[in-house]
Amino acid sequence: MKKLTLLTALLCMGTAAPALAAWHEIGTIRVDPGRDRDVRNFNLGGPVDRLQLRAEGADIRCRAVTARFGNGRTQTLYQGNLTEGMPQNINIPGNGRNINRLSFDCGAERQVGNRRGDRDDRRRGRDGVGDARIVVVADVDRYRKEWRNNPRYTSDWSKIFNWGSEVVNDWRLLSTVSFEGRGDSERAFAGWKGQNVDAVALRPMDADVRCNRVSARFGNGKAQPLNVNNGDYLRRGQYYKLDLPGRARDLVSLDLRCRATNAARVRVQIYTSR
Repeated sequence: MKKLTLLTALLCMGTAAPALAAWHEIGTIRVDPGRDRDVRNFNLGGPVDRLQLRAEGADIRCRAVTARFGNGRTQTLYQGNLTEGMPQNINIPGNGRNINRLSFDCGAERQVGNRRGDRDDRRRGRDGVGDARIVVVADVDRYRKEWRNNPRYTSDWSKIFNWGSEVVNDWRLLSTVSFEGRGDSERAFAGWKGQNVDAVALRPMDADVRCNRVSARFGNGKAQPLNVNNGDYLRRGQYYKLDLPGRARDLVSLDLRCRATNAARVRVQIYTSR
């Protein structure tokens, strides 16, 4: 799910666009089972603000995840286990945002017994390890210009990011929905009226909020769950882009299940670009 870079009504008055906080899945690394580990490299297209790694297919043990920076220096960012399905935030040293390569010295752990049922056993195969991989997740929206200037942007990165237009007046506030009480509550918004959209974003107004589910319904009747900040909190006053799947643009409705984390009530603004 690429994470509304979006603007408040003040934008119409000429204020600068606020920084977008959003996670993007920027790639995956295939990991082989066993102790013999081949180092695998993953090239980035620009600087990053935050990094996160997520194991899928098996638990993964990393001797080292090493970053190479734009000045040629290298530094180990992570050593240890990645538990399947549990994202691991990675500390970036100092001002070291200009990472241009990550090197993974990692191997998938063979599973003992069946933790997730027969279907996963078939997927993993006889040794308990199947299509094990590390998903690389990053917050890069503050560095759109640098990523767009990368020679690989058109061929690779443009297919991952759904950034829409950079023109301020293209971003519009559609609606504000309210969530009350300590429990999760549901709200639906269907104000697109069949118009195609390039990007959607959420902005909590009164408090931090956590959305356990956000689902988009499209003109063909299909519904698709959307990634909202990788399951993390949405901080008050910040803009969070929702990644629309593939080339789906005929958005009909947005169903949200959210709750305020530090208040009895929170309003969430919905923005769009088209």
